[in-house]
Amino acid sequence: MTRNEENDAPVPLRVLRAVAAVAEAGGVTRAASMLHQSASSVTRAIQEAEARLGIRLFDRGARGMAATAAGEILALRMARATALLRAAAEGLRLRGAPVSVMALPRLVGDTSLAALALRAEHATEDAAAEALGISQSALHQALRRLEHLAKLPLFERTRVGTRLNESGRWLLLHARRAVAEIRIGHEELARWRGLGGRRVSIGSLPMAGDVLVPRAAALAIGAEAGLSLTIKGGTYEALTEMLRAADIDFMVGPLRGSALAADLIEEVLFVDRFVAVVRAGHPLLARRRRPSLRRMSAYPWVGPLPGTPAQRVFDRLFARAGIAMPGVSMQAHSTAVVRSLLLSGDHVALVSPLQVRAEVEAGLLVHASGPLAGTERGIGITQRRDALASSACVVAMEALRQAAAEAIGTSCDK
Repeated sequence: MTRNEENDAPVPLRVLRAVAAVAEAGGVTRAASMLHQSASSVTRAIQEAEARLGIRLFDRGARGMAATAAGEILALRMARATALLRAAAEGLRLRGAPVSVMALPRLVGDTSLAALALRAEHATEDAAAEALGISQSALHQALRRLEHLAKLPLFERTRVGTRLNESGRWLLLHARRAVAEIRIGHEELARWRGLGGRRVSIGSLPMAGDVLVPRAAALAIGAEAGLSLTIKGGTYEALTEMLRAADIDFMVGPLRGSALAADLIEEVLFVDRFVAVVRAGHPLLARRRRPSLRRMSAYPWVGPLPGTPAQRVFDRLFARAGIAMPGVSMQAHSTAVVRSLLLSGDHVALVSPLQVRAEVEAGLLVHASGPLAGTERGIGITQRRDALASSACVVAMEALRQAAAEAIGTSCDK
């Protein structure tokens, strides 16, 4: 391994624990006692961290060691990762593990955490081992070490193979979050060193994926060199699961408001109102006046998915107007599917103006109504309540605020 390659390699967990302990204790002796290690081993760990990262993490003085700004960042992220692993251990204890499981945060290694995550993603140990770049036997041993620390079985056998049991899924959830904290710590220090590689993963609900998120992505990449964005689409339920597992940093789209889960928080970017949309040349447009909701109800509709806020808005709109529910020939989650169906026939759909802005500007689709009263919904950002946004996430979220302001301005202009 070359010197540059060594510097770019992640700092091992055992070394990061020493960094966090020295930052908390203010010196090597107390940190060594906290970690149940010798002072010399803690000193070597700090030296290894600074050598790998190519940056000074502590100022040494007669009164001890004080973390530099870079050291504070790394120590904070490691402390958060340790707290997550401690919560995992506490949960395992509630599931029947002995008190000795509380040693897990202090003893678990990088390979075991990576092996757990990859084994959960792959059908076999062979596939997981290949993805991790180790032998099947090495991966198996890493998982057995993890089970030894967890003091409980983490896997169960089924007719289709071996999978994580409930204890394993609990540990995996917290392990993924802990690994994400450590990754962010390394990325923040890379920024200090003038390197790129900072990543943001955004979950995008359908209405946000057409205009808002793409515009925000362009703004963020333009504002911050070395920023890498990943956009993942899906249903609210799927993206919420990814958010809780730290597979995405935050999600964008319609908010849940009072129905929001307690472990999540929301930020409203703007309030959206639905419009009824049809293709250009639709029979409803034959008259000069916009058609009434009653007239529109005589045509087939594309409806939202059951159980969604959009479905509740759809039902409430017709109930308040005292009109029988129209015939819904298709329920769709995908904006592309809705647009395609509208363009190919006489369907009507209730959508956000942002979802069809390009088609309306191109003259392919037409607003059959103005913004409809009673269809208001908040559009914004959803995060985990306990999340601490990275500097890269801060840039991306500020870009979203700017993109939202632009979208509101464009809507008002029309």
